[in-house]
Amino acid sequence: MGPISNSFTRTSLCSWTNDDSVVDVFPMQDAPFPTTVPWLFFRKQQLAVQTSDLIYSFILSSKVSGHILAVFHCQPGTHGWTSPPLAPFGGIMPVAYCQECRLTFLLSCIREWVTRMGGKTLNIKTAPACYHPLTHEICHRSYLAAGFSPNHTYSNHYIPITDPHFDQIIEPAERRRLAKGKNSGLRIDLKTGICDEATETLLHECDRAHGRHRRVAPGQIARIIHAAPESYISMTARNRLQTVAAALLVRVSDHVLYHFLSGFLPEFRSISPSLMLFEAAYQYCRNSGIEILDLGISLDHFGNEKASLASFKRRIGGRECPKIIYEAIL
Repeated sequence: MGPISNSFTRTSLCSWTNDDSVVDVFPMQDAPFPTTVPWLFFRKQQLAVQTSDLIYSFILSSKVSGHILAVFHCQPGTHGWTSPPLAPFGGIMPVAYCQECRLTFLLSCIREWVTRMGGKTLNIKTAPACYHPLTHEICHRSYLAAGFSPNHTYSNHYIPITDPHFDQIIEPAERRRLAKGKNSGLRIDLKTGICDEATETLLHECDRAHGRHRRVAPGQIARIIHAAPESYISMTARNRLQTVAAALLVRVSDHVLYHFLSGFLPEFRSISPSLMLFEAAYQYCRNSGIEILDLGISLDHFGNEKASLASFKRRIGGRECPKIIYEAIL
């Protein structure tokens, strides 16, 4: 991607300069966003639905060219400052080639601002390394150089989209379960830009039936989708009588599809409806030129790592990569 230029029509709250690097901080609504933002969760419309509180946007640009090189969004909270406000990941997003020293300068400015605003900690939840391994490595070194430490490193699973069909990448036992689900008459329906009330209700019912707290507040799914409907895909597995499983997936970028939320009614566990949903997601990726199906991290409803879920992801072709949360004590 080439550098992106944006004229700053609003005055920043504060500005820092180091050689050719300039960092400006704005209230998110006033920030000069790049014309193209590669990752969905960094786009203004998505940030606006994450929270009603004030988000601060930091813009790293070149003093000579005026090109925007990287962006960062964070907000204060009861337990410290966080990035993102409410999304699977935040942190630095380079939008053009950017040297490591520039990103370290950006993070140093962010630390200074948060400290000035009375913040004691800053936690940054970053994207899985598989999204862009080179960017992950450059940003990782920048976080460390700016005084951030990995607070927690999760094991994130993802499926690279290759030529074989889904049933060729999963283990034999899962292949038999997949065939059983198909033979039972389950049918998959896919919709883009909509998660109807019945599907949202089913996902909440699955949470209740499995003893989980609601993972998404009532009505929140509709609000999130409304901001970028073309990026959200809902899938349902249905037999002749009822819908028995559902999934909500997010097209995070041109090459990544993220498994955001799914569930199945436990009385249909024997026909493994989730396998048919993952097969449909895999095929959607193949048809759409998507390179990665991100299965996410594996946690139970208490936030503890869930070994059985991680094992299932490995059995359906999932590979592991790190997903790091960084923290700075200010």
